[in-house]
Amino acid sequence: MIVFEDELAKLIELMPPITSGELSQTINFGWGTEEVLMKYLVLKKKLSFPLIWLEENADDNNLREPSVTRNARLWILYESQAPTEFNSYQHEYDYNVILQPICDNLIKVLKLSGISFFDDTKLRTRRVKNFSTRNETESLIYICNAIVFESEIKFVGGQYCLDTTIFNN
Repeated sequence: MIVFEDELAKLIELMPPITSGELSQTINFGWGTEEVLMKYLVLKKKLSFPLIWLEENADDNNLREPSVTRNARLWILYESQAPTEFNSYQHEYDYNVILQPICDNLIKVLKLSGISFFDDTKLRTRRVKNFSTRNETESLIYICNAIVFESEIKFVGGQYCLDTTIFNN
């Protein structure tokens, strides 16, 4: 049986850590509704960034084997290192150095994995700067930057094999 979340997790595990200077961080994966993502962000002490979050939508699945297809919305998130800075700073550091390379590697692994297919001409991305969540008293709890990645993604099984050498250059 092919489970969409499990197949996507396999691909994200293949992605190289994001590096900038001495910084080297593994890409983490989670899934759930947008409300569960907000809960995840509130549980700040247990967070691991960068994070790729699959936003679940039960009405958007084709679970007929030998493949599964989903109109997927993925949030690529990174904790803002300078939440008091404005968009130009967020763009130069969080997007150019962290988030966009992760998005590029996600596209690469989806194209070359051997088990996934997607039409990159229909890919939609949106940058969400200073994405935040608040608690019941409306106090700011968390600020991060994100790229929202939307595309139909198909995973196949059977005679297809996962290419684990995608990033071995």
